[in-house]
Amino acid sequence: MDQALVDVFEQARKVVAEEDRKIAEEEERRREFEREKLRQLLGARIEEAFDFTSKEKLELEPRLDVQEGVGVVEFVVRSVRAIFLLSPKQGDMWTLEVVEDGREPHVLGEFKGGLKAEQASRRLAAARIVTAVGNWVQNVKGSNGNIQNGRGSQAVGNTRQQQQPVRWQAERDEARPEPTYGTMGSFLGVKG
Repeated sequence: MDQALVDVFEQARKVVAEEDRKIAEEEERRREFEREKLRQLLGARIEEAFDFTSKEKLELEPRLDVQEGVGVVEFVVRSVRAIFLLSPKQGDMWTLEVVEDGREPHVLGEFKGGLKAEQASRRLAAARIVTAVGNWVQNVKGSNGNIQNGRGSQAVGNTRQQQQPVRWQAERDEARPEPTYGTMGSFLGVKG
């Protein structure tokens, strides 16, 4: 093949490759902008619906993420190698799922978020989430022979029924100072 023709082909390939790279970079910037926008919206929405304590935030390590185009809050419980996903649904409803290492996600229940203007309802909504997580963790620990607090296994019941509160190690450790954080959104690094 003629060297001049080879040079033309190579030059055209370079132009195409450079343009494809620019398009891919722009698409990646657009996707990251959309992810950040979803995280900010989720951060604001979770602030309106839940009032988690500093200890709960510290122990459950919440972080905002986007999965399959939907913003979720991830709570990590390392002792059982599980992640709990709190996803917004229609209106003020939220779904809590657990994802265990090597297993399919399992829905723990649907929860109603609190009202923005009523701190007590937001605190109660957060306590319901923490209770469901705690009940699941205690159920798993109890079924593995690791009995916590001398109470053994507790089944995860209907979230609308009254549930016993969960005592976390951090709550039992009085010598440990309680860290304080701003809003849930600022705790998760969301700029408001």
